[in-house]
Amino acid sequence: MSEKSNKKRNYTIAKIVVALCVVLCVVLTVFEMGFTYRMLKAAEVDGTEYSVAEYNWLYTNSLYEVYNNYYQSYGELAAYFINPQMPLDEQQYSEEETWADFIKDYTDSSLINITTLYNEAVANGFELEQRYYDNIDAEWEAMGVTAKANGVSANGYAEASYGKGVNEEVFRSMYERYYTAYTYAEQVRDSEEATSAEIDEYYSEHAEDFDSVSYKYYYIDGSAEEGEDAEATMKAAKDEAAEIVAGTKEVTFSEYDYSVKANISSLYADWLFDEARVAGDKEVFESETAVYVVEFVEKNDLHYNTVDVRHVLVAPEDSSNETAWQTALADAEKYKAEWEEMGATEEAFAEIAAKYSVDSSAVNGGLYENVFKGQMVDEFEDWCFDSARKAGDSDIVKTSYGYHIMYFCGEAEEFYSYAVEESIKDERYSEYVTALADEAELTELFGIRFGGKHYN
Repeated sequence: MSEKSNKKRNYTIAKIVVALCVVLCVVLTVFEMGFTYRMLKAAEVDGTEYSVAEYNWLYTNSLYEVYNNYYQSYGELAAYFINPQMPLDEQQYSEEETWADFIKDYTDSSLINITTLYNEAVANGFELEQRYYDNIDAEWEAMGVTAKANGVSANGYAEASYGKGVNEEVFRSMYERYYTAYTYAEQVRDSEEATSAEIDEYYSEHAEDFDSVSYKYYYIDGSAEEGEDAEATMKAAKDEAAEIVAGTKEVTFSEYDYSVKANISSLYADWLFDEARVAGDKEVFESETAVYVVEFVEKNDLHYNTVDVRHVLVAPEDSSNETAWQTALADAEKYKAEWEEMGATEEAFAEIAAKYSVDSSAVNGGLYENVFKGQMVDEFEDWCFDSARKAGDSDIVKTSYGYHIMYFCGEAEEFYSYAVEESIKDERYSEYVTALADEAELTELFGIRFGGKHYN
């Protein structure tokens, strides 16, 4: 081969290498921008393919749904079970699974449910109400405000919050699919009412799920410190308990209202639910290291009316800061005044709730229907179930969550009928969703290896 040919060949190779480098740089840039995650498919369910970005959106929602369930039960201690700020593959869910394994399985199940329910909704001509689109608009707008405060774009903040590839289009489409699926499912759930006979029969079979008691208890530590006589320490605890029962020693009891049997210690649950119990009964119960004095208050009547109420939650930015509480109160008073200037109607209150409330009920104009005793925090319920309460009443109530601007809509269904029928509907709903899911199959595609990795 001639020297001239070699030079030409080398020049051609050099051009190809440069071109490939340019293409590679473009690909890497696009990949970094998230475009690839929106194109690369992670999973397929019943013919519907989901991108890595869409999978990441659901994975993040699944994680925080699980975390919030723990948080509702354990507060800040939820982080001891699962900490979203730490790599999930370094946290054990069980001996066999990490939290990364569990959340992936949870996400896959949710993806099957969303897909099958969404397809059913479309097939049956179901249309999502405008208020859900308004809620998506509000969520994206709020994300934009937060993003701007942090000096990033809304899309950049969405990607940082939900995972690689998530942008406004993914955010909106997945929320629309999610709302459509579960709103349709709720419609199916509520479409068939239970008869009185069905309600009575179901209650008789599941009475322990509905019957509740109010009681008080006092805890006495009977564990011995190192070097102490264990028997003597326990005897002192028992003696103290005997004094309390006899009335010779006064203590402050912890109070629990509307507790079902499953939520009460097995040490004294049967005693509390014994038909022979009368108000004021006291009994002492022992564990290996503690003594409990339990006082029966009452077995709660299921036959009372629930209530419908609207509220606007104004939460302090920092619940440990008194100035933040004062600011929250000032805002609550301002919003209430704005509502009064609008005519102080229920419709106007719903507008104020949708505009200002930080509670999830904002999407429904702050409405909670069929509120029952034991469902809300004490201060909220005390206001709702005040015997003098009447439709149209409004006030500002403080709870540990913040200031609630309250609006009393009126009494609703009897708790007994409502609670039992809701359980029947829940059972039917579960059977319906499970039947659909059992007929579906999730197929993992190449991109699944990138799904959820932002938490690992």
